[in-house]
Amino acid sequence: MTHVQGVGPGSVLGGRYAVTLRTSEGTHHERWRANDHTLEREVVLVCFPARSSVAAPALDAARRAAGVEDSRLVRVLDVGSDQGVGFIVEEPLTGAVPLSHLLQGGGLSPDEVRRLTGEAATALDKAGHRGLHHLALTPSTVLRMPGGEVKVRGLATEAALTDADLLSDEQASRADAVGLVKIAYAGLTGRWPMVAVDGGLVPAGAPVGLEPAPTIVGGVAAPSEIAVGVPNDLDLICRMTLSGGGRGPVSPGDLALQIAPWPSEPPASDGATGIGLRSREELEPTRVLPAVGTTGAAGAAGTGLRADAAAGLPGDPSSQSDTSFFDQVSEAPPGPSVASGDQPSRGAGDATERISGGLAAAGAAAAGVAGSIGDKVGSFARAAADKAAARAAERRSAHDDDFEGEEIALADALEEAPTTGLEPPLPVFGRDVPESPSGAQSRIALAIVGVLVLVALFIGINNVAKIGQHDGPAQAVTVTRTRPPSTSQQQPSTSTQAPTSTTQAPSAAPVEITGGTGFDPEDGNEADQNVKNVYDGSDDDGWRSRWYGTPSYNGNKDGVGVLLELSAPTAVKEVELDLPAAQNVTVYATDSDSTDSLDGAQEVGSMKDAEGRVTIKAEETLEPASRIIVLVTKAGEAESDGRYRAQINEVTVR
Repeated sequence: MTHVQGVGPGSVLGGRYAVTLRTSEGTHHERWRANDHTLEREVVLVCFPARSSVAAPALDAARRAAGVEDSRLVRVLDVGSDQGVGFIVEEPLTGAVPLSHLLQGGGLSPDEVRRLTGEAATALDKAGHRGLHHLALTPSTVLRMPGGEVKVRGLATEAALTDADLLSDEQASRADAVGLVKIAYAGLTGRWPMVAVDGGLVPAGAPVGLEPAPTIVGGVAAPSEIAVGVPNDLDLICRMTLSGGGRGPVSPGDLALQIAPWPSEPPASDGATGIGLRSREELEPTRVLPAVGTTGAAGAAGTGLRADAAAGLPGDPSSQSDTSFFDQVSEAPPGPSVASGDQPSRGAGDATERISGGLAAAGAAAAGVAGSIGDKVGSFARAAADKAAARAAERRSAHDDDFEGEEIALADALEEAPTTGLEPPLPVFGRDVPESPSGAQSRIALAIVGVLVLVALFIGINNVAKIGQHDGPAQAVTVTRTRPPSTSQQQPSTSTQAPTSTTQAPSAAPVEITGGTGFDPEDGNEADQNVKNVYDGSDDDGWRSRWYGTPSYNGNKDGVGVLLELSAPTAVKEVELDLPAAQNVTVYATDSDSTDSLDGAQEVGSMKDAEGRVTIKAEETLEPASRIIVLVTKAGEAESDGRYRAQINEVTVR
């Protein structure tokens, strides 16, 4: 750890930020709380030596991160250097709890893990479209606010401060996707997977304050082998990414698409089961059964029976689940009788033991059971309850005040109940059965069916007789193909065709393309370095966008493509494209050099599911324009891995 000289409680940086308390420290930086004297607000300062190797990259990353507006990303408020200290000012996160702290008691519920991971992935996907990546994701960089909102801290800056930002765009997207999968793994299991992925592209990293996950050959143990209740999709994603040899999501947006949907709010409990417990204010007050004599009172307390349980009301969540009292009795194994002075457990299993505690407790228990399950066992249980109440009254009158308590089992009360036959079930159908049709009615029905058959037969014969007939001379049809005809198509046809007369229009002259750049209505750029391949005269290479999880660019964009400059203003008549995969494309002519706007552009034409060499022709005469835009509105699929991207091999303008 590096101690930043010149920073301590009472220090003032930038003439306005008064340092108060250090909250954490890293290899090259420290994180401090501070007060902004200008705006009178609390802020967070990330401080590092201004002359260190990470200072300039960190300040530049912070400036770029400040331009990404997303409520799930911690906002960068200011950057600067003062007294040999470089600093980044972040918004305060009052009451926020890092995921590393949430996991100290074990894994979270699967729904909460899905929500935290999905929100973080969506935020990083938006940042990735601006060319910004995190590259240093740990449970300490994902935080949960008191209201349940998710915050991701350290976009681009954490990577710069740890020298982890030397990756290409695709590699960085993959690294963030793997980091998010590690976050999900930790959320499900409470353990951190310290394993390198993709041959070291994503290193194992340093300890993060959690117990390391158990390792196996090729990776780490699956979450389902450590925790219970892990959903199949999250378990499979963790297996493929952390132990699958380069498989799994390729970007945060790809991961978000795979785990969607997720809850909009956190659960009421963070336990691994995800079961929210009701508060005592939501429950009925406990009403203890009245006791008769001292022994009866002890028996009532010993059995743990309460009036709310006997009446079928919900009990204390700490002692029983939300199942009915009858279900607990029927599923629990039988046990020995409980004497009036014993103190057994209050669980559902003790409900099947012999209920003691005096005649009053026994009679009330039998009556309570019958009252709660009367609809399930019918008159048989009610008769048992009546019998138990009658025996209680007899013994109460016989013993008076010197009653010492006598055991009576629920099973005994049920055995002594009178036999009651079950009522027969009601008939499913009524007794009135329709009579069979008469002979006259049957004949009429058959006659109607016969007439319908004859009409259908006549129509069918008439239509068959018209096959091969023509109402007039054959019309000439002209078909224009954009692909070159095959050898078999070039042979003269032997069939007889109607005479046609066509005039071949002279082909338009090609226009030289002098330069170009990527076009993205959302971000303004897309793989600019490959644009020159679309006008180099070779079909062996071309322009390729970044990878996406769906043909619609994960639902975030209307399309991506290239903006090409022409040698002179030209009235574009047609544009010939070489497309290696089936895609939807639209071509525009424009004079604007904007890489993210179609304002003022003239549409030349469009084509759906276009593949190979295709020609898009203008349906009307266009105004001269100095540039064209080839916009791919539906991306093409890769050969095998199910990913999508825009692909253009060659462009010719005429």
